[in-house]
Amino acid sequence: MMSFIIAMISSMLIVIGSLYAYRNMIQSRVENSEIDDFKDAIDEMDDPYDLYEEEREQEITDIKQMIKEEKARQKGNVLKNTTQNASAMVSVYRLIPYAFLIIGFIALKNSNALAILPYLIGLAAGMPIGYFVAKKLFILRSSER
Repeated sequence: MMSFIIAMISSMLIVIGSLYAYRNMIQSRVENSEIDDFKDAIDEMDDPYDLYEEEREQEITDIKQMIKEEKARQKGNVLKNTTQNASAMVSVYRLIPYAFLIIGFIALKNSNALAILPYLIGLAAGMPIGYFVAKKLFILRSSER
Protein backbone atom coordinates (compact mmCIF):
# COMPACT_ATOMS: atom_id res chain seq x y z
CA MET A 1 0.00 0.00 0.00
CA MET A 2 2.90 2.36 0.74
CA SER A 3 4.30 1.89 -2.77
CA PHE A 4 0.94 2.80 -4.28
CA ILE A 5 0.52 5.93 -2.14
CA ILE A 6 4.04 7.28 -2.74
CA ALA A 7 3.82 6.65 -6.49
CA MET A 8 0.36 8.21 -6.75
CA ILE A 9 1.33 11.33 -4.82
CA SER A 10 4.56 11.65 -6.82
CA SER A 11 2.90 11.42 -10.22
CA MET A 12 0.06 13.68 -9.08
CA LEU A 13 2.53 16.35 -7.96
CA ILE A 14 4.50 16.04 -11.22
CA VAL A 15 1.38 16.59 -13.32
CA ILE A 16 0.20 19.50 -11.18
CA GLY A 17 3.64 21.14 -11.26
CA SER A 18 3.99 20.64 -15.00
CA LEU A 19 0.60 22.14 -15.77
CA TYR A 20 1.23 25.06 -13.43
CA ALA A 21 4.61 25.84 -15.00
CA TYR A 22 3.17 25.51 -18.51
CA ARG A 23 0.24 27.79 -17.63
CA ASN A 24 2.62 30.43 -16.28
CA MET A 25 4.76 30.25 -19.42
CA ILE A 26 1.72 30.66 -21.68
CA GLN A 27 0.35 33.56 -19.62
CA SER A 28 3.66 35.41 -19.77
CA ARG A 29 3.83 34.95 -23.55
CA VAL A 30 0.25 36.14 -23.99
CA GLU A 31 0.91 39.21 -21.86
CA ASN A 32 3.99 40.07 -23.94
CA SER A 33 2.30 39.70 -27.32
CA GLU A 34 0.02 42.14 -29.09
CA ILE A 35 -3.09 40.86 -30.79
CA ASP A 36 -4.40 43.02 -33.61
CA ASP A 37 -7.93 43.02 -34.93
CA PHE A 38 -8.16 41.55 -38.41
CA LYS A 39 -10.34 44.39 -39.70
CA ASP A 40 -9.23 47.76 -38.39
CA ALA A 41 -11.20 51.00 -38.06
CA ILE A 42 -10.12 52.34 -41.47
CA ASP A 43 -11.33 49.14 -43.15
CA GLU A 44 -14.64 49.50 -41.32
CA MET A 45 -15.06 53.06 -42.64
CA ASP A 46 -13.89 52.29 -46.19
CA ASP A 47 -15.78 49.02 -46.58
CA PRO A 48 -18.57 48.73 -43.99
CA TYR A 49 -20.49 46.14 -46.02
CA ASP A 50 -17.52 43.93 -47.03
CA LEU A 51 -17.81 44.78 -50.72
CA TYR A 52 -14.11 44.13 -51.26
CA GLU A 53 -14.12 40.69 -49.66
CA GLU A 54 -12.26 39.13 -52.62
CA GLU A 55 -9.25 41.35 -51.96
CA ARG A 56 -9.39 40.35 -48.30
CA GLU A 57 -9.42 36.67 -49.28
CA GLN A 58 -6.29 37.28 -51.37
CA GLU A 59 -4.69 38.88 -48.32
CA ILE A 60 -5.63 35.81 -46.31
CA THR A 61 -3.90 33.50 -48.80
CA ASP A 62 -0.84 35.76 -48.67
CA ILE A 63 -0.88 35.55 -44.89
CA LYS A 64 -1.17 31.75 -45.04
CA GLN A 65 1.88 31.66 -47.32
CA MET A 66 3.77 33.90 -44.89
CA ILE A 67 2.85 31.55 -42.05
CA LYS A 68 4.18 28.55 -43.99
CA GLU A 69 7.45 30.39 -44.64
CA GLU A 70 7.71 31.34 -40.97
CA LYS A 71 7.16 27.73 -39.90
CA ALA A 72 9.96 26.67 -42.23
CA ARG A 73 12.25 29.25 -40.60
CA GLN A 74 11.20 28.16 -37.11
CA LYS A 75 12.28 24.60 -37.81
CA GLY A 76 15.82 25.93 -38.10
CA ASN A 77 15.54 27.71 -34.78
CA VAL A 78 15.08 24.62 -32.65
CA LEU A 79 17.76 25.64 -30.16
CA LYS A 80 16.28 29.10 -29.72
CA ASN A 81 12.78 27.68 -29.18
CA THR A 82 14.12 25.17 -26.69
CA THR A 83 15.80 27.86 -24.61
CA GLN A 84 12.61 29.94 -24.66
CA ASN A 85 10.64 26.97 -23.31
CA ALA A 86 13.32 26.05 -20.78
CA SER A 87 11.55 28.03 -18.08
CA ALA A 88 8.72 25.49 -18.10
CA MET A 89 11.06 22.51 -18.43
CA VAL A 90 13.38 23.50 -15.57
CA SER A 91 10.73 24.91 -13.28
CA VAL A 92 10.96 24.40 -9.52
CA TYR A 93 7.34 23.25 -9.67
CA ARG A 94 8.48 20.28 -11.74
CA LEU A 95 11.88 19.58 -10.19
CA ILE A 96 10.63 19.20 -6.61
CA PRO A 97 8.00 16.55 -7.51
CA TYR A 98 10.58 14.64 -9.56
CA ALA A 99 12.92 14.74 -6.57
CA PHE A 100 10.08 13.43 -4.41
CA LEU A 101 9.53 10.61 -6.90
CA ILE A 102 13.20 9.61 -6.90
CA ILE A 103 13.64 9.91 -3.13
CA GLY A 104 10.40 8.00 -2.52
CA PHE A 105 11.50 5.20 -4.83
CA ILE A 106 14.91 4.96 -3.18
CA ALA A 107 13.36 5.02 0.31
CA LEU A 108 10.92 2.25 -0.61
CA LYS A 109 13.72 0.18 -2.15
CA ASN A 110 16.06 0.61 0.83
CA SER A 111 13.35 -0.32 3.33
CA ASN A 112 12.35 -3.36 1.26
CA ALA A 113 8.79 -1.99 1.01
CA LEU A 114 8.85 -1.55 -2.77
CA ALA A 115 6.23 -3.56 -4.63
CA ILE A 116 6.54 -2.87 -8.36
CA LEU A 117 2.96 -3.60 -9.45
CA PRO A 118 1.28 -1.31 -6.88
CA TYR A 119 3.95 1.29 -7.59
CA LEU A 120 3.19 1.28 -11.32
CA ILE A 121 -0.56 1.33 -10.67
CA GLY A 122 -0.03 4.28 -8.33
CA LEU A 123 1.94 6.13 -11.01
CA ALA A 124 -0.87 5.55 -13.50
CA ALA A 125 -3.59 6.54 -11.02
CA GLY A 126 -1.85 9.75 -9.98
CA MET A 127 -1.74 11.21 -13.50
CA PRO A 128 -5.48 11.69 -14.07
CA ILE A 129 -5.98 12.74 -10.45
CA GLY A 130 -3.24 15.34 -10.85
CA TYR A 131 -4.80 16.57 -14.08
CA PHE A 132 -8.23 17.03 -12.52
CA VAL A 133 -6.78 18.74 -9.44
CA ALA A 134 -4.70 21.07 -11.63
CA LYS A 135 -7.70 21.76 -13.83
CA LYS A 136 -9.76 22.67 -10.79
CA LEU A 137 -6.99 24.82 -9.27
CA PHE A 138 -5.40 26.56 -12.25
CA ILE A 139 -7.32 26.21 -15.48
CA LEU A 140 -10.84 26.97 -14.25
CA ARG A 141 -9.67 29.88 -12.09
CA SER A 142 -7.67 31.46 -14.90
CA SER A 143 -10.65 31.27 -17.29
CA GLU A 144 -12.87 33.08 -14.75
CA ARG A 145 -10.73 36.21 -15.00
